[in-house]
Amino acid sequence: MGHRQVVIVLLALCGTLALTGCATGADAAPTETSASAVAATDEMTCAGFGDVLTITANADAGLRDGRMEEQEQQGWYRLATRVLDRVPVREEGAVSDAMVELKDAAPAIAIGVIETPGIGSAEWDSANQALGDACADVGGPSIEMFTGG
Repeated sequence: MGHRQVVIVLLALCGTLALTGCATGADAAPTETSASAVAATDEMTCAGFGDVLTITANADAGLRDGRMEEQEQQGWYRLATRVLDRVPVREEGAVSDAMVELKDAAPAIAIGVIETPGIGSAEWDSANQALGDACADVGGPSIEMFTGG
């Protein structure tokens, strides 16, 4: 099959898939979220939370041990706010509620903006504790420490 034929077949396939999605999506009734989907989303939320904690805990250790300055720690915190912003939530339940509070305590800071993140504030600490407690029911967040000697 020539290059042109392959392109035509792929375009036809994409068009068919797009039309199929449009036809079924318009009339489909909303379905209830299954227990396994809820658990999976909560697990994804808690895994993302663990990544944020990994960033902040390693930045804290680097500062504490004198391997980095506060400017670098704050840069890692700003990165953590962007990672936090991308963590999925299902918009109901203890895990989601606590994640929304955490995101409110430390909103995403755009690249290149030098602003002090809310990480470490009283609001952060409260929401961090609530999310940690909520995540304990789905296995808790995992933190990887990799800084130090």
